[in-house]
Amino acid sequence: MTESQQWYEEHLGPVEIIAFELPTDSSSEPWDELLTAVDNHQIRILDLEFLHRTAEDEAEVLDADSLTEATGLELPAFAGSSSGLLDEQDIVDLLEDVSVGSTLSVLLVEHLSLLPVIHSFESHGAQLVLAGPVSGEDLASALEDDEEL
Repeated sequence: MTESQQWYEEHLGPVEIIAFELPTDSSSEPWDELLTAVDNHQIRILDLEFLHRTAEDEAEVLDADSLTEATGLELPAFAGSSSGLLDEQDIVDLLEDVSVGSTLSVLLVEHLSLLPVIHSFESHGAQLVLAGPVSGEDLASALEDDEEL
């Protein structure tokens, strides 16, 4: 294994959590797009959870094979994609604004497209100090502040 290959094996690209409340008649097209992104090595799925809110204070974790009843989706390509990286508190926080009867898809993804850039910076002496997502609220606030100037 080359030094470069070893570096890629030991590092993660930026990681982001993305959650979607799914309609009861979901289309498989977005899931095809997700698979394309994985196949094109743009992202790596670290965890994929499906959460169905059954009552105000209850939810069940579904696997990809049991989504058909809740969403109409059949996603055999995602069977076994749950790694359990989301903990119980993550699930409680995510379901806070989701209505009873809704199903939430939660993706934990690694952005692979930036790994070569990070590698290049580090191999030329730079040290990564911070990597992380910017919330939509923070971005909107910054854009509003910029418009006021």
